[in-house]
Amino acid sequence: MNQPPHSTHADATTQPAASDDRFVYQADPEQPLSVAVISAIANQDGRDMMEVADELDPLYNVIDPAALDSLFEPEPGDASADSSSLDRAGGSVTFSYAGRTVTVDTTGRVELEDT
Repeated sequence: MNQPPHSTHADATTQPAASDDRFVYQADPEQPLSVAVISAIANQDGRDMMEVADELDPLYNVIDPAALDSLFEPEPGDASADSSSLDRAGGSVTFSYAGRTVTVDTTGRVELEDT
């Protein structure tokens, strides 16, 4: 796992976390959170996102991807909502997927922790 990360999005960033069993991925503002989860795993493994997506069980087996994508979206009609930012409602969601504990927060940060 000490391979350099490979990003599938130019604006997405990855960074190793404080311990070897944690990995942090920052989604770009336009990237759906469900896609960010797959991208994070691909980056952690140093592999292509499509290759990883084909090997994993579908994300919808553990969490509704559409619900995850909309979880932190601004309310429709919110005048302060800026579609170019990740300024979402607040909080985080944690679930298990692909042998990892996945935490996604309001900023588009995806943290992977080996289980």
